Amino acid sequence: MTAEDLSARAARYLQRLTAYPDRHVGGVGNREATAMFAEVVEGFGFEVARTSFECIEWEYGEVELRAGGDSFDAHAGPYSLPCAVTAPLVAVSSAGELAEVDMRGAIVLLHGQIASGQIMPKNFTFYNPESHKRIVASLEAGQPAAIVAATGRDPQLVGSQYPFPLFEDGDLDIPNAYMKDTDGDRLAAYTGREVELRIDSRRVPTTAEHVVATLPGQRPGRIVVTAHIDSRKDSPGALDNASGVATLLVLAELLASPGGRNRPTIEIVPFNGEDNYANPGEMLWVRENEGRFDDIVLGINIDDSAQVGAIDHVSFYGCPPQIEVAVRDAMTAYERIGEGPQWFQSDHAIFGIYGRPAIAIASSDMSGFMAEYAHTQRDTLDLADPTLVTDAALFLRDAIDRISSFTPGRQAVP
Repeated sequence: MTAEDLSARAARYLQRLTAYPDRHVGGVGNREATAMFAEVVEGFGFEVARTSFECIEWEYGEVELRAGGDSFDAHAGPYSLPCAVTAPLVAVSSAGELAEVDMRGAIVLLHGQIASGQIMPKNFTFYNPESHKRIVASLEAGQPAAIVAATGRDPQLVGSQYPFPLFEDGDLDIPNAYMKDTDGDRLAAYTGREVELRIDSRRVPTTAEHVVATLPGQRPGRIVVTAHIDSRKDSPGALDNASGVATLLVLAELLASPGGRNRPTIEIVPFNGEDNYANPGEMLWVRENEGRFDDIVLGINIDDSAQVGAIDHVSFYGCPPQIEVAVRDAMTAYERIGEGPQWFQSDHAIFGIYGRPAIAIASSDMSGFMAEYAHTQRDTLDLADPTLVTDAALFLRDAIDRISSFTPGRQAVP
């Protein structure tokens, strides 16, 4: 099959994955995407395991926020509980203030420094600073009636969203909304006075699916290749991360070609939950792999890749020299693939947590993408380059073959 044929397939995968408004965990688009992925890779000859898991669908409507004679624009916090309350306003700008203030039954306005960056979900496993845990614990202990967060921009996590939701947490049972920092300055003038807040929001129990595709190999160990299949709610998720999933599908076809089994076992995993507060697919995969991480020769993660007008960067995490050399040698054949800096805000961090070597593939302009498009309705199909999807898949096939040449190769992995 020619590169042009593969690029045409990549384009069709991208179109199918972005055909729904989004692929958020628990939504229709998410279920369609995982079913499509399973069907396609099974057709290539992979052994496919599909596991259903429980999750929360989130439905929401308008937020009404009034103080005195003023009305304010605000949005329902993702996965917030509903509310309709009238209560005094308490304004808090730091974690120190939060620990001291009496907020029981009040509406708490979080603004300034305490609202400068998104707070990790309370039960998030892979990254959860103690400072974030203390903020959530203080809020839960204080028992406010509701929270309103006044936010600006958070370039590291949600730079493209203004305002951004301070909380995105289905385990936080305090109704919450968010608004622009400039509107928060106006609202703060009503501190101590009664404020009316109504949030139309509800959590609906549902299910989603975790998929693992395995191609048994003739050499020891396994190479695990991942890309998260979910997107944020209301975002088509073309680069975040339909392009990564399309790369997995093209790579699966390349690896399944006749005579291509003289490798370690290949495990391809479209993680379902990287953009979800609970990381459900990732957590399920971790549970499935307890006690067997040591046989992973290399983890490969693809996220925010194949951006039009950019190249793809490869970064290395705890790789033995022999693997780094093999990957760099494979890279030389592809003009639009080069080495880039490390970054940790994706699923390759899981391999590091369990002491396994990994590489990650992402756009060379990932910071620009995050600042302008990520997690919004602007992350559309026109941002993704099917030919770069194909280049990445071909490069990964070549890198895997080079690594396979010195496996068994538990000797190559410390």
